[in-house]
Amino acid sequence: MLHLSYLLFYGRGSEMSNFLSKIEHTVLVFSLAVMSIITFANIISRFFLSSSFAFTEEVTVNLFVLITFLGAAVGIKRKSHLAFSLLYDTSSRNLRLALAIFAGAMTILIFAITTYYGVDMMLFQAQLKQTTPALGWPQWIFSMGLPLGSLFCVYRSLEATIKEVKELRKEDKGSEIA
Repeated sequence: MLHLSYLLFYGRGSEMSNFLSKIEHTVLVFSLAVMSIITFANIISRFFLSSSFAFTEEVTVNLFVLITFLGAAVGIKRKSHLAFSLLYDTSSRNLRLALAIFAGAMTILIFAITTYYGVDMMLFQAQLKQTTPALGWPQWIFSMGLPLGSLFCVYRSLEATIKEVKELRKEDKGSEIA
């Protein structure tokens, strides 16, 4: 765990975090742009040609899954998720430390399970050679957003938990000096 903490926050760790942030933001912007363009084109097609593009729904739904998980990863990194923190804020430092570790472990566990079953789903779809209805592409390509986004959430949750624990320990050391 100490070695992982070192990798995440010293030397190459912060470089990796910045690199992953660039990937997250690039994929988010690109996915949202693609969704907007094809949805707008589909609306124009329905209005002027009285027919719609069949593929737009499968592309937008699957990109929406990817955007949801990558957006959650960005939210974890920025600490921008809604939380009820009364218990945490009024607790002793030791209880806050325990709560931070517990919450981080549960978050990591949930996203790790989602990653595992997402990969399992992708492998099953590849084994069945399942294709999308409109485009005829392999379904596992579209399903990749679930485990990939969950994996980003695992990393960001681990990063946020280690950062929170370090801040609480620093706060604890600061109060000993005073």
